[in-house]
Amino acid sequence: MPVTFCGYHTHNQNQDVIYRPNGLEEYLFLLVLAPMEFTFANGEQVRAQRGACMLYLPGTFQHYQAEEEFFNSFVEFTGLPQLDFPMSLPTNRLFYPSNLDQLNRLLQKIHQEFLLQQPESGQLMALYVQELLLLAARGVAHHQRLQNDTSLYQEMHSLRLSMLADCQKEWTAEKLSDLLQISQSKFYRLYREYFHTTPNEELICARLQLALYHITNQSMTIQEAAYQSGFANINHFHRLFKKRYGCTPSQYRKRSYP
Repeated sequence: MPVTFCGYHTHNQNQDVIYRPNGLEEYLFLLVLAPMEFTFANGEQVRAQRGACMLYLPGTFQHYQAEEEFFNSFVEFTGLPQLDFPMSLPTNRLFYPSNLDQLNRLLQKIHQEFLLQQPESGQLMALYVQELLLLAARGVAHHQRLQNDTSLYQEMHSLRLSMLADCQKEWTAEKLSDLLQISQSKFYRLYREYFHTTPNEELICARLQLALYHITNQSMTIQEAAYQSGFANINHFHRLFKKRYGCTPSQYRKRSYP
């Protein structure tokens, strides 16, 4: 995925206009840092506020102008088939991800490597562009959720982090929904809608990861490792562990620490 050109905190002259009726041969990811007006091939005009992004595909009509200060960060790159884009990432239209600073830092890293041109710079820039696109897609989805239900999403996200950070504690659907003051059915529906999984699936995954950590401590028995990770039933723990890792906890310990 060669980067052909890029800029970080780029300033053109005030009210500068970019007009490319045939677009570029490359992809262009643009992060708007001062208000601009975008014009599309059908004549539609859209005002972009600071924090807006645009991913132009190759050969796409490009026309945008700064309202006053021309200020943006951008990267032009080739070699990425459209099918490899994250499904939720918009193309050829403005979008507003919630992680502006994170994206801008990645564009800064790309720009630094572009200027340095060290032996590893090409590989690093390719990785940074992939990360940029993935994080932009995540930021778009996050922004949309916030637009739909700001307060409840934030509360559920905070509660989810608390659950995963202290996964060894007892967490039930009744307890979680009570903390949010919503019904269990609504809690389950929103959890899957927001995080594309269930609280039980995430809790089991977090507990198994914690169990792996405890198993590395050979002063702790397998049963103690299970209990310390939140598993009250040792047989249930063994079944889940073998299903996920393909071996028993004892086999894992012997294989890792013969």
